[in-house]
Amino acid sequence: MTISADHIVWADFETKSVVDLNAVGTCRYAAATETSAIVLAYAVGGGPAFAWHADGGMLDWDHAPDDLREAFARGARFGMWNASFDSAIWNYATLNFPFLPPESVVDVMVQTGVSNLPTDLESASRALGGGGKQQDGKELIKLFSIAGASPAEYPAEWQRFLSYARQDVEAMRDVYRKTRPLPEDEWRQYWAFEHINRRGVCVDMPFVHGAEALAAEDEIAIGKRLTELTGGLVTKVTQAKRLASWMYRRLSDADLREVLVADGGGGDEIEPDCEDAGDEPEFSLRRDRVARVLAMLGAKRAKTGRLCAADQHVFEAATLRLYGAGAAPKKFARIAEQQVDGILRDLYRFAGAGQTGRLTSRTVQVHNLTRDVLGPDGADEAPLVDMIADGCSHAELAAANPTDVPVARKLALLVRPALIAGPGKLFVWSDLSMIEARLTPWLAASPDAARMLDAFRAHDADPTQPDIYVVQAAGIVHKEPSAISKPERQIGKVAILACGFSGGVGALKNMALNYAIDLDTAEARRIVEAWREANPWAPEFWGVHRAGESYGLWGAAMQAWESPRLITTAGRIGFIYDERYLGGSLFMALPSGRLLTYPRPQWREVDVLDENGKPTGEKRHGCSFRRAHGRVNLWRGTLCENAVQAAAADLLRATVTRIETNPAVAWMPIRMTTHDEIVVEVDEDRTDEAKAILRREMLTLPDWAAGLPIQSEETVCAWYSKAKAVLR
Repeated sequence: MTISADHIVWADFETKSVVDLNAVGTCRYAAATETSAIVLAYAVGGGPAFAWHADGGMLDWDHAPDDLREAFARGARFGMWNASFDSAIWNYATLNFPFLPPESVVDVMVQTGVSNLPTDLESASRALGGGGKQQDGKELIKLFSIAGASPAEYPAEWQRFLSYARQDVEAMRDVYRKTRPLPEDEWRQYWAFEHINRRGVCVDMPFVHGAEALAAEDEIAIGKRLTELTGGLVTKVTQAKRLASWMYRRLSDADLREVLVADGGGGDEIEPDCEDAGDEPEFSLRRDRVARVLAMLGAKRAKTGRLCAADQHVFEAATLRLYGAGAAPKKFARIAEQQVDGILRDLYRFAGAGQTGRLTSRTVQVHNLTRDVLGPDGADEAPLVDMIADGCSHAELAAANPTDVPVARKLALLVRPALIAGPGKLFVWSDLSMIEARLTPWLAASPDAARMLDAFRAHDADPTQPDIYVVQAAGIVHKEPSAISKPERQIGKVAILACGFSGGVGALKNMALNYAIDLDTAEARRIVEAWREANPWAPEFWGVHRAGESYGLWGAAMQAWESPRLITTAGRIGFIYDERYLGGSLFMALPSGRLLTYPRPQWREVDVLDENGKPTGEKRHGCSFRRAHGRVNLWRGTLCENAVQAAAADLLRATVTRIETNPAVAWMPIRMTTHDEIVVEVDEDRTDEAKAILRREMLTLPDWAAGLPIQSEETVCAWYSKAKAVLR
């Protein structure tokens, strides 16, 4: 069941834009808004749009228009664009307004993004043939809502401002009507996550302030150390071309030097004032290249027992570049800026990953926190957290265990502990184990794929049985699982992660670097071929071409495209093409019934890219679809990755909604979700009960997922962590 546009009250506040939505909901924001104009433009159903205002003052519900008051009283739903902002203005920057809960709101921006349209109203309106927004609107907001100009002094501009507000409502309503309406079940999921956004998560402010200061100090220290290492040639970690040139000249092995060569492309983040390198090749210090240099040097040290002085200096400089140029230490400043009264709110955007429906992070980007830990099983994490919270010096942090890890790296691995449970509380969280590796063969639904699922079931029932990484490694190296070594198991793990979505040699090499494994091209090719041979169900599921016919996901998608409104299937995935929607759209139907949208697919000549993402000059006939403001290539790996990640999102959505709407577990509110993980906060004496309930909920499958083997792991800690040594 969908929500009819005729039953919605369309509402849009015109006021100052608030980047920090955490501040909305506090008296400090309301006070700051008292002298700024707020206009509420609205339309009831299909009626005309009105602009309600108080001549530049605060809006008071006691003086609200009758039709608006009546609509709210009868429980009408409100349609808004980027609704978390407008809901917050409604609830906290107005006078006497009745509280607007998430369940009373639908976000037109979410519905638009799900169809891969731009998520700004101007662009979405124009993409759908509308007139867009009034062009002088931003200037009028600056005049009345930021500068606080009096409407009486600028009467003509004020009328333009009111017209702008009304036009926004009309454009939003038009976009809603022209996009595929989401079923109410999806809006229920949206409401569940909006409760989490409003609730927020606590922050350890003494620790954050200490880490923020140390990160700023470390930036200076890194510059000094680079100056020492390079004899003054490199003074900042962002001087990528200078640093690459210095590393190139110092490295002892030609293979290592070759990693830095950009194959005709330019270096990354090149300083505009850097000197010409003469006859030297162009360099790249992209993150994956630096990681490869470190992995190769690490392998060389492991083999020989030591590195020569020159290589050791390059190793240190590359480490400083890899971690010193990263964004993770800077997150402490971001947390300090975003928190209000020690709480971070509005961390997630529902269905922000439009192609899969997964949540995306905003503000602090909690989805992108480093997963590695400090010391064996993270044993060094807790002491460092305490040190920093107590105000340790930069030198003390550098000297603390693990002593071989740079300060920037230590800080990057300590962002998670900044997120804490409230006083007298603990976090309990549950993480679905290897859910994408399980979903891929389950979606394929073939006899060969079933054997992979059986391996999961066997290990879930008896953890002494070989896990899936061992099983996969055995298939790659042609050994019995009992004979697989730890390094071989890592190859099995990397192969699953890299090859499961039709990834090839480049994907495998890059994934291996995440685990400090450096593979040459020949070895990577052998592993890819061996993995595919051991898992014939996977290429069959992605799509193969035989005797002039295509099969699998790719074949089903192409057949649907060629035969509008014909339903085709591959495994548990369906496709249908509707030439009437958005100029023609291919839909992927997930087992849950949710649809993924690929607007305006087309074949065209596309550039062939090298491993650096640079055009090689060659062209190939490729397929692409429209997404937001551009086009994205479509191939069999895209379809598989989208299907798997979207199905994983559906599992998380269902679980979160079930917990959030169950009053019996209101004592264990969800504070965060991260990919396939749910974090709740409970009283210290109820952790065992919470673990049992959370595990039960995580392992409760929706009807559409019958037969999927799943497993979860529950942990308890006072702060958010991946360090097993501090967890209970």
